[in-house]
Amino acid sequence: MTTFEPPRSQDKVAILKRVPVFVSCTEEQLHLIADRTRLVEYKKGENIYREGDAADSFYIVSSGRLRVFSQADGQEKLLAVLHNGDSFGEISLLTGETHSATVQALNDTLVLQLEKKDFDEVINRIPSLVLYLSRVLSKRLRTKERGGDFSEATIVAVHGAARGVGRTSFAVALASTLKRETGRDVVVVDFGGLEASHGLFDGSHERRQPTPGPRPDLTPEELFEMAVSEHPLGFSVLAGKALLAEADGEAQIAPLLSILANRFYYVVIDLPVEMDVLVLKALIQSDRIYLVTDSQRENIIRTNALIHQLQSSIGSLEQRLKVILNMVERPESHASLSELIQQLGRPVAFTLPYVSSGSSRMTAEELARLLESRTSPYALTVRRIARELGESLVGLALGSGAALGLAHIGVLKVIEREQIPIDIVAGSSIGAYIGGLWAAGYSAADLERMALRIKNPWDIRKLFMLDLGIPVLSVFVGLMAGAVVGWLAGFWTGLLFGFMVCVAFGVVLGPLSGGPIQGARLMAKLEADFAGKTFEDTRLPLKIVAANPMAREEVIFDAGRLADAVRASVSIPGIFKPVIRMGKVCLDGGVVNPIPVSVLKRAGANRVIAVNVFPNTTELAAHRQEIQRRRAERDASLAARSLPIRLLFRIQQELVRSVSPLIFDVIMRSMQSMEHQIAEVACREADLTLRPTVPGSHWLEFFNPEKFISRGEEVALQYLPELKRITGVHGVDKPRT
Repeated sequence: MTTFEPPRSQDKVAILKRVPVFVSCTEEQLHLIADRTRLVEYKKGENIYREGDAADSFYIVSSGRLRVFSQADGQEKLLAVLHNGDSFGEISLLTGETHSATVQALNDTLVLQLEKKDFDEVINRIPSLVLYLSRVLSKRLRTKERGGDFSEATIVAVHGAARGVGRTSFAVALASTLKRETGRDVVVVDFGGLEASHGLFDGSHERRQPTPGPRPDLTPEELFEMAVSEHPLGFSVLAGKALLAEADGEAQIAPLLSILANRFYYVVIDLPVEMDVLVLKALIQSDRIYLVTDSQRENIIRTNALIHQLQSSIGSLEQRLKVILNMVERPESHASLSELIQQLGRPVAFTLPYVSSGSSRMTAEELARLLESRTSPYALTVRRIARELGESLVGLALGSGAALGLAHIGVLKVIEREQIPIDIVAGSSIGAYIGGLWAAGYSAADLERMALRIKNPWDIRKLFMLDLGIPVLSVFVGLMAGAVVGWLAGFWTGLLFGFMVCVAFGVVLGPLSGGPIQGARLMAKLEADFAGKTFEDTRLPLKIVAANPMAREEVIFDAGRLADAVRASVSIPGIFKPVIRMGKVCLDGGVVNPIPVSVLKRAGANRVIAVNVFPNTTELAAHRQEIQRRRAERDASLAARSLPIRLLFRIQQELVRSVSPLIFDVIMRSMQSMEHQIAEVACREADLTLRPTVPGSHWLEFFNPEKFISRGEEVALQYLPELKRITGVHGVDKPRT
């Protein structure tokens, strides 16, 4: 264990902002906490604490991974895997008990540690933390009552400020998808009354309405068994409105949810529009609240007012409440997403795409067919929401590497063919380009065909050689010089001289003005490839990473035009001119984050698959040895040739050596050396790193895509069992984090 301090308190604050327990804290409160924490490094295999140790600190994972396990009857039981932003140790501090599990570093890990005395002081000075921690403690105690199983029930409330926004359809779709994705028991509690369900619950088997009024001869569990029924889509249904028809209905909310939480893993509550004491009580008891609205202006205003009402009644909702925008009308009939977010005054967590229906209201049969579709945008979005609830969101980080990044296409081919679920994509540089196209709807086969269109070196080099940027100053100097010479020696002589001066100054001043390559031809290609699509048009969430060298920061693109974001992310320093996006100077994303694993972690991904195409030092050394061996064989063969042939060969070698390496090669090789080191650190946070490397390949070798694509496919197939395990394919169970 090594203790050290980061250079700035702001570094700790950035970590704390990613921790759910501190999300509602103000900047001042975060600095208060940061000043009392210390940064501790644990090496791979080192224990943070052991089962049975006394609790002395609260911990937050800054980077790396930890495993939580316990020992029973001589056997080790894995309970959870902790990642960047996860916190632990608070329950033992609150209860005064010893630790019930051992926490061990899976790899070199940085942890923020807040000692017990400072933890107590922070809680006393920030009352909002007490509410959050009391909820965590309540859930953990409920877990202990269920035999020590760390799988905690999650209560999900689905509510809305207006009718006709697809609230019940979403609740049913979410319940069905949760059951299918997690394999856990799910129940939908219909507090709105079955008459308002429009047929979505009509297929429930043996649906029973409980008899109102006291039944002293029956226990609460027996009353529950009388009311529950099974839905054809795989979940259970409980008619909650009849249970709450009595005068003391409010008092029955908590006991009812307690019974359900002991029986089911997920409890989905479909709440009526009318806000009353019962609805508010159910919302207070929920772990997650989804507010469903459509794009109508009046419903957006109502939803905004409802959020403020809930905040005044419940308190901070930053982690618990998410807005679902359901496009119940055709896309052309509503405003843009950015306009709707501005009207709402709050980010939209998920957008449910428009779904056409044969009737005015979607029936259970139509919804079942929709959810079975593997290509339906609506079904994919609901699936992503369910996987987020199930803490099984899978992120794919596609790294930089120029032509080496064509290996990403081979990885995507295996992901598609084997139906590996990917919920969110992030990319830097070439990874931003390929990941952006894939998220925009291109298949891996489409991407392969696009790559194979580049037949020779000229196809790619014309993007560079025919797009030199001529600074305005060089044009001005050329005009002045041409005018003077033209006055002295004639018009045509002055025109030729002015052109030569303009080009000469352009060659010198081009790199000094950010880079000799303007990027106009590259931008034209990107606009043609993306066809005007924006981040709103992608089939899954996408994050594109660029670098702002002026502030030494990442620039994350998740809105606007895809072509603009990709152009910023591929701006190789010293080669392409940087671009101005969002008021910031943007360069190649590989400068700050060549493999954006951390971006996916911050976006909520629980499992991250990283693709690193940079060869390591050992691979490069082996390649150099192979080159030396071939050179020795060639020299031995050349020794037997005639003197003129040997002389010509030596002259050729000297000519090549005199112009090698080119400045572009020096820049790119230097940049990739730096990126390799950063990428190795970034991949420590990934759950699986694929390394489809092709040592010795040139960074501009886009004209030979087959070897990169086949290598990506080969490595992905090699790690296919691990890919399926991590993503839960074929019902592989994953520990909850």
